[in-house]
Amino acid sequence: MTIESTRTIATLPARGGRLPSFTSVTPSGDPIRLRDFYLRRNLALVFTHGADCPKCRAYLTALNERRAVVQAEAAEILAVVSNDTNVADYSFPIALDPEGEIHQRYGLVDADGRPGAAIFLVDRYGVVFEASTANDAHDMLAAEDVPGWLEFIACRCS
Repeated sequence: MTIESTRTIATLPARGGRLPSFTSVTPSGDPIRLRDFYLRRNLALVFTHGADCPKCRAYLTALNERRAVVQAEAAEILAVVSNDTNVADYSFPIALDPEGEIHQRYGLVDADGRPGAAIFLVDRYGVVFEASTANDAHDMLAAEDVPGWLEFIACRCS
């Protein structure tokens, strides 16, 4: 799937492809880079419409409840949100994307410039094993399926 915008044409990362790198800041202002996770952990990279979107918030909360299981699989959750509203409740790292540049790079911006929601499950080398984007009903890979996918990736990449 390719999404056209006024800046560039970005293609969603697909199974077998590599994630585009990015650098951002956390809500506390600390730098965070996607490559900080490379060679260390498999990753559930989650994009939201915004932390104030009720369905995105519920999804992040469900992932947060599973973080201990995710970390037991030598993996981590990283969320990319467009604002820092309501992110204090989460124990996993958050990358802020207030201008939508990271969403744009991942092909997750609609024609009106609004950020989209998605999850990418990747190995420690940044290779995508599963990609799921939210539809209009906000359906995408269930949060309860994320630990199983990360366990599968860990078994394949050991």
